[in-house]
Amino acid sequence: MNATHKYHEAKHEFESIGIIAKDVHVDFPKLMKSKDKAVKGLTGGIEFLFKKNGVDYAKGWGKFAGDNKIAVDGIDGTKSEIIAKNIIIATGSEPT
Repeated sequence: MNATHKYHEAKHEFESIGIIAKDVHVDFPKLMKSKDKAVKGLTGGIEFLFKKNGVDYAKGWGKFAGDNKIAVDGIDGTKSEIIAKNIIIATGSEPT
């Protein structure tokens, strides 16, 4: 996350270049609100591009179930299989 990188820089690297930041701290609820806004914007943008370009997608946990077949446990609890000529698996991200 960009914010945690900036925090680390302020705490551990700024002084070496002449910037003194004595009381650097994290407002965790505000940090999480900013993160949620960024994630919503990024995923919303990707979903818009998918729809605009006729790309079908599924949200959930997927695994290969055969040639050109993916089994998906959806985030809404549904189970489905997708058969397609071309498949892209986007694994998402993990918080640091």
